[in-house]
Amino acid sequence: MAARPAPSPPVGKVVAKLNESALMALALLGHDAMRRLRGALTDHGLKPRQFQTLDLLEDRGPIGQRELGDILGIHHSVLVTFLNPLEANGYISRDRDPADRRRHVVSITPSGIVLLHAATAAQRAVEDTLFASLTEAQHSQFRKLLATIRNNVTKATDGDCED
Repeated sequence: MAARPAPSPPVGKVVAKLNESALMALALLGHDAMRRLRGALTDHGLKPRQFQTLDLLEDRGPIGQRELGDILGIHHSVLVTFLNPLEANGYISRDRDPADRRRHVVSITPSGIVLLHAATAAQRAVEDTLFASLTEAQHSQFRKLLATIRNNVTKATDGDCED
């Protein structure tokens, strides 16, 4: 006589077990956060990577296109697909470096700064909604914990590239 399969655990127990996983909770939260962020940025005609690019350019100033791709972790051929619409809409400029004509320098324009500030306000509104149940101290601690995790992941990934 064939053995009968073990009965499935009740759905509530499966969900409870998943909720015990910090990785699963982070993945689900990340998915929801990205969906909300995309919605807010779409209202400003931006994709998350374009938003990140404008923020980096405002923070660091003009930067070589290849270096920009390296910092963002975007392959140079893919980076162009993010930069072209930003340039076409007047939010960034790409100019040849006078010292090295093969190199393009990317800069944020004044209208790019205006767009970035509007998109940043939308991003903050999403963040405020998402973390409304946290106190300011908890929110601050959560940001610090995420930064620690991100730095550790970045270090581990950078270490994988070494010989």
